[in-house]
Amino acid sequence: MPIRGGLPPRNPRFVGREGLLADVRELLGNGPVALLPSAEQQLGGTGRTQLAVEYAYRYADTYDLVWWIPAEQTAGMRAALVGLASELKLPEARDINRTLGAVRDALSRGEPYRSWLVVFENANRPEDIKPYLPSGAGHVLVTSRNPRWTSEIAQAVPVPVFDRTDSVDFLRRRNAQLSTADAEELAERLDDVPMALDQAAAVRTATGWSVGDYLRRYDERTAELAFPTPIRVAWGLAADALAEASPATFELLELCAFLASAPVSWELLWAARGAVSPELARTVRVERRLKAALRMIGRHGLAELDPPGDSVLVHPLVRGMLGQQLSSERHAALLRSVRAMLAAADPGDPDNPAHWPRYAAIVPHLVHSDVLGADAEEIRQLVINCIRFLYARGDWDSSRDLAAQAVARWRDSLGETDEQTLLASFHLANALRAVGRTADARALNAQTLRAQREVLGGDDETTLATANSVGADLRMQGHFGQARQLDADNLVRYRRLFGESFPTALRCANNLAVDLRLLGDFRGARALDEQVLRHRQMIFVDEHPETLSSRAGLAFDLIGLGDYAGATALLATGHADALGADHPMALWAGRFAAIATRRRGLPQARELAATNVELYRQKFGDLNVETLGALVSLANCARDDGDLDEAHRLLERAVARYHAVLGDEHPFTLAAAADLAGVVRATGRFTEARTIDTEALGGLRRSVGADHPFTLSCANGLAADLIATGEAQRAREIALDTVSRSRALRGGAHPETLACAFNVALDVGDEPSMHLAIEELQKAHGEGHPLVSRALAGVRLETEIEPPPL
Repeated sequence: MPIRGGLPPRNPRFVGREGLLADVRELLGNGPVALLPSAEQQLGGTGRTQLAVEYAYRYADTYDLVWWIPAEQTAGMRAALVGLASELKLPEARDINRTLGAVRDALSRGEPYRSWLVVFENANRPEDIKPYLPSGAGHVLVTSRNPRWTSEIAQAVPVPVFDRTDSVDFLRRRNAQLSTADAEELAERLDDVPMALDQAAAVRTATGWSVGDYLRRYDERTAELAFPTPIRVAWGLAADALAEASPATFELLELCAFLASAPVSWELLWAARGAVSPELARTVRVERRLKAALRMIGRHGLAELDPPGDSVLVHPLVRGMLGQQLSSERHAALLRSVRAMLAAADPGDPDNPAHWPRYAAIVPHLVHSDVLGADAEEIRQLVINCIRFLYARGDWDSSRDLAAQAVARWRDSLGETDEQTLLASFHLANALRAVGRTADARALNAQTLRAQREVLGGDDETTLATANSVGADLRMQGHFGQARQLDADNLVRYRRLFGESFPTALRCANNLAVDLRLLGDFRGARALDEQVLRHRQMIFVDEHPETLSSRAGLAFDLIGLGDYAGATALLATGHADALGADHPMALWAGRFAAIATRRRGLPQARELAATNVELYRQKFGDLNVETLGALVSLANCARDDGDLDEAHRLLERAVARYHAVLGDEHPFTLAAAADLAGVVRATGRFTEARTIDTEALGGLRRSVGADHPFTLSCANGLAADLIATGEAQRAREIALDTVSRSRALRGGAHPETLACAFNVALDVGDEPSMHLAIEELQKAHGEGHPLVSRALAGVRLETEIEPPPL
């Protein structure tokens, strides 16, 4: 049996279509196939979805994998593809786009399944699914109402109405007592349209109408309509019968006119109990009555139910006809009820993964219920929570799209300075930054913060959240000092308003520690990280991501202070075991462990770093700043192993990508260039290294100052270049200045201060000072450490840069 995902139940009443099924089977061998409405029935109702379902079951044994993708809305389609990624055992990237690309590529390669079928249901915009269409030995089947499918994307197969034999067979399967003659008459009157036949069969069973009675009603309804069609007439009879049998149940169906063509669970409808008429409220407030009403809708052929009867799916044509028959007053009242229902179903706390299934059930219905046009504040808050849910789940594109729509609509209806307009703007900036539009995010954040401070005040919680986001923008720009000032001000406000152990205040303190690390103030960062860690350990369990974040940050502080063994011990708490190997905090910890291991001179550092880089690439992609930091760490390991070619390749790549992502004047770009100069120097190309170091040092002095650890490491390298190119006097001046600044910043016993001191003594041949420096290096690193061995061999010592997390 193949592995199946999302496949609807098989229709036991499916009839005919043998030739069409055979054609689809043959055409799929040439590429994707799109099942479209026929020219005579352009609105649909000819059974495209049922044909796709039957194909999937009939040929299932020829596939290793069959996966059904609801594709009417992009967010739902992307979520279903993430589910397929899990089945394919693919790591889930932080950016959902990377996961979706991995799904496409794995299917195209035939790994782990060579023979597969993927069905995209209701894919009405070819451009939406084109990026996700796999190639390879598998098959792609599409159902769509849109005739604009070009042969470049898929082979179009129109699905016509039944032939008469199939119509008669279909009707008699629904009612074995129906004579062939009566079935012929019904089929002729209904023009063999499958959806109309299904509704006619259903309503006759539900009401007990005879064929003659049904046809009489059919003719009467046809005469009443200006533009009658079999579907419209058959639907009208079924709707009238349901309204007569149970007005409350019909009202429940009317609500579905404002919901998407996606399964609607009884739990979601249950949330409407406080927002509907008293008659319907009595039905929906009790699970038993609500499910009975859903079954009644299904019996009248007006919706499909899943086998347990827990959810209902209303055909787009039924939704459309429901909406068309509403008066403007009735339309407005039902729309208010649906919006209130969705708001009542909002679980809150969209960052909590336990709430994501409920949000996933709500999001498909936001467009059809036009929640962006709602007047009520709690309904707009639902929109904001859904924006955040999509962001937290990693669907940054969908989060951006929804946020952009909200900001545009609310600026017009509520004004640019409305509190919820500004909050949506904050979330839009987050999504813009996540998808790589950092300049747009920065400009929007700055504009939003100015407006919030003016309208809401500096102490408002949403103002503080935006200020934190602006701090992230400043860090991305390399303005670490400005970020520290902003985050320090935020922390004072958070602590005054909420107390120092409030979770949001702790996140702000964590941001300030990040700023201090980036500025090279590892002592200040350590003090703050220790304080935050203590509070988080009191609030959260040890395995909580925020606790592990503090532990990892503190470990990097210790690395910056030269306590490599202490950092290793702090990281030996199983971040990957607690969170999964590709969780962002586990990736941080993995990189820091590799750095600490290399600084301790242990041979396994390179393997740790290589594993970490691969996990970063899978999770975040090649152009993510943290991936580039991991790449620099791997390059430093390769250099220590003597693999200069690989170190050079990795660092050239890192410098180019930092330049593309952060710009050529960002401290991280310059720091990576300084590391690259060290590898160039190690290959004997001293003039080239000198050029790189000179440019990097000038940039670092301008951006982070002369006393920053990045700057000191680069200066140490430039002194080595100058010694090698015969400029001993200038080299000595730079080396003496560097060791003096390092002592003031890091202390005389810091390993990198000792390395700089050794280099000064080596350059002038001061043997006593060299021996003294080596003794101190042995105390710091232990005898037998590779760095000590190089010093004993009279080799100048390098001080590589490891960029902290940004």
